[in-house]
Order: sequence, then structure tokens, then C-alpha cells
Amino acid sequence: MIDHDAAAELWDRYNRGERNVFTRRLYTIQGQKTFEEIRKRYRSDREFKQTVDRYIAEFERLLDDVSNDDRGQVVARTYLTSETGKVYTMLAHAAGRFD
Repeated sequence: MIDHDAAAELWDRYNRGERNVFTRRLYTIQGQKTFEEIRKRYRSDREFKQTVDRYIAEFERLLDDVSNDDRGQVVARTYLTSETGKVYTMLAHAAGRFD
């Protein structure tokens, strides 16, 4: 649902300080549909929102933990471009974390 190369490029740009880099271009056609469904449900379903917020917080805690050593940025990038990281990216984007 997320183009791997686009995700890697956008995370690199975001980590260099660029903002508003996460757009629908990141997603495949199916990914765009899923993104919109998540965004709508996040806004309307309190329990879903709480679950998404917990996932985002846990993933960000993981990123903080791995970023503390010399190889941290490489490891963090690997996590962000993994399948789990792509889930995080879509959920955090749908939740408005990158606006």
C-alpha cells in the first residue's frame, strides 16, 4: 500500500527538516483508499483512535530508543521503511501527526 522507495525518500526529507512531505503520492491506489478509511475512522471511532494513538506512541518510543547510539539513524531508517514502519507512517499520517 506504500511505495517503498517513496517512503524512504520522504522519511529522509522529513528527517532533514522538510515539512509537508507526506502526501497521497506515497500510497498506491489501494493504499490511498485505505488511508482515507483510516482517516475517517480515526476521526469518528474513539476506541480506534485510542488504539492508533497507542501504536504511534509505542513506535515512536522504539525509534527514540534505537536513536540513542552511533548507528541510531541507520537503524531508525530501517524501522521506518519496514512493513511495521509503513503501518506507523500511514497511521500517523492519517492521525495528522505530520501536518
